[in-house]
Amino acid sequence: MGNKAFYPCTAEDPLGLGPQPGLLGAGMASDIARRPAPGQGITYSQAVTASELVNIPVPVGANLAWDSYWRAVYDKANKLIQQQANQLLQRGNVTAEEARELIEVQRNRLVIEMRKPLTPFGRFYSEVLKPEKDLPTLEQLLKKKGSIEAVLNSVGKTRAFTNRLAIIGRTAGPAGIVLEVVVVGVVIEKADPHERARVATEEIGGAAGGFMGGRYGMLGGAAAGAAWAGTWASPTLLIPVVGEITEGGAVLVGGIVGGLLGAWVGHDVSKEAVHQAWMLSEFYWKTDK
Repeated sequence: MGNKAFYPCTAEDPLGLGPQPGLLGAGMASDIARRPAPGQGITYSQAVTASELVNIPVPVGANLAWDSYWRAVYDKANKLIQQQANQLLQRGNVTAEEARELIEVQRNRLVIEMRKPLTPFGRFYSEVLKPEKDLPTLEQLLKKKGSIEAVLNSVGKTRAFTNRLAIIGRTAGPAGIVLEVVVVGVVIEKADPHERARVATEEIGGAAGGFMGGRYGMLGGAAAGAAWAGTWASPTLLIPVVGEITEGGAVLVGGIVGGLLGAWVGHDVSKEAVHQAWMLSEFYWKTDK
C-alpha cells in the first residue's frame, strides 16, 4: 500500500477518504463545502475597501474632536471669567490690582493650562495663534483698548472661527469614530471563520497604527504649514480665516493634509506588519507541530 494512509469512516467522511484537494483548497469535504466559492467574497471585499477608506480621515477627525472638547471646556471657563469682569464693572470702582488679577493671573493661566491636554497638533496650533510668551499684560491691553472698562468687556471673548471649527470637530469626530468601529466590525464578521482571528488582529492593528500616524502626521503637517507661511510673505490661502490667513490657516491646512497622509501610511504599515507577524507565528506553529 506504500505510504497511503487509512482514515476512519465518519459522518463527515463516510468513505474514509481523508482530506482531499479541490477548487477551494485541500481539506475535509465538510470544511470545503463551507468555504465560499471564487467570486462569492464580494461582500467581504467591499467591507475591507470601506475599512481602508474610512480609516484615512477618521484619525484626523478623532484628534480634532478631542481638541474641540477641550475648546468647549475653555469657552465655559472664559464665560465665568467674563462674568467676574461684568460684576466688577457693575460695581463701578475697579482697581488696577483687580483687573490685573483677572487678566494676567486667571485668564492667562487658563490659556496655558487648557493647552496641556490637547493633542500635539492642538498645542502647536494654539501656540501659533497665541504664543505663550506674547500673552498680554494689563498695560498692553490698556494701550490697545484705551480703558479698563473696554479691557474687561472683552476679557472673555474667544476667536469666532476657532469656535466654529470646534463645533464641527465635536460633531464629525465622534461620528467618524463610530463609523470606523462599525466598518471594522463588519470586516471581522464577514471574514471566513478560519481567518477571523487573523483578520481581527490585522484590522485592529491597522486602526491603531492609522490613529498614531494621523496624530503625529497632523503635527508634522502643521509644522510644514507654519514653515511655508513664514517663507512666503503673502500666501494666497482661500479659506475664511480673518486675521489668521497667513500662518494659522496654513497650519490648519497643513495639519489636515499631514494627518491624512500619516493615517494612510500608519494604517497600511501597521496592518502589513501585523499580517507578517501572524504569518510568521503560524509558520513556526506548523513547523513545530
